[in-house]
Amino acid sequence: MNITERINRILFIMSYVSQHQGVPLEELAKAVGMRPRQLEKELDFMLLIGKPPFRPDDYVDIYVDEDDQRVYIDFDQMLNRPLRFTRPEAMAMLLSLELLDPQVDPEAVQSLKDKIQQVIGSSVDPTARLQDQIVMESPAVSEHFEQLRQATEQSRKIEIDYYALIRDQTSRRVVRPYLMTKHLGYWYLTGYCETRQDVRTFKFERILDVRMRDETFRPPPDLAPFKDAFLDFGPRRFEIYFDQAWANWILEEWGDLVRYEGDGVVLTLTSETPEFPTRLALSYAPHARPVSPKELVEAVHKEAQRIMDLYQDEDGLCS
Repeated sequence: MNITERINRILFIMSYVSQHQGVPLEELAKAVGMRPRQLEKELDFMLLIGKPPFRPDDYVDIYVDEDDQRVYIDFDQMLNRPLRFTRPEAMAMLLSLELLDPQVDPEAVQSLKDKIQQVIGSSVDPTARLQDQIVMESPAVSEHFEQLRQATEQSRKIEIDYYALIRDQTSRRVVRPYLMTKHLGYWYLTGYCETRQDVRTFKFERILDVRMRDETFRPPPDLAPFKDAFLDFGPRRFEIYFDQAWANWILEEWGDLVRYEGDGVVLTLTSETPEFPTRLALSYAPHARPVSPKELVEAVHKEAQRIMDLYQDEDGLCS
């Protein structure tokens, strides 16, 4: 008998005895196709089911009553009791759900929340009260999110009004939506723009209006080449240096966009404007500094000076 067959036999014995407490040894032996003495040795082995150093009856206590030769089984208490959540555990799970972007699948996220709340309501923990829960309202990604998702899933063409930041103009586009992506905290739609006759990536917050069209399209058989399109939103490259204190974290968070330099790392981003790189550099100060281009360096210095001014008194001293 191989190990798989033996494990299946052990599981059968545990289940059978659990449902027929006090089953005669001979009856159980017949049910599993063993002689009574062989079965007794197997029951002794089952006592070692547990965790190292595998003490007897660690998880399973199965035994034969010497008086009537009947078999009984008891499981460790932690295998019998239902899972209970303390208030901090339940709150942590609820807060973690906010990171799932509920707009992506609102029904599934709400279902998870409802189940957690039901668990809290039936918990024996006296501190796990419904009225003590923390409720967080996530801002909508876009009022057109559902339309964009529906069009992407159904391969339906859409007509959008899109605001171009650099040109400060709004144009009407007919788009075949391929995929939706979240990057750097923002959502983007990548698809074929029939107006520009090329693949384009559109930032959700600049999509001012969406109109579904009855026309459908056949999406490309391989979307892999388009999945990296969101990594490049413009020809301008921005570099930020992070010292040793945050180097490992930046490397883990940004991966291929990071290179080692000295005791730290340099993160290279592409963007239309220096707005995000500036905020990023300031958020890690004093462990980050702008490297290039000059526009980014000046933007960070200007913003840093503005922050300093907020804390200066009339004599020019920081309070």
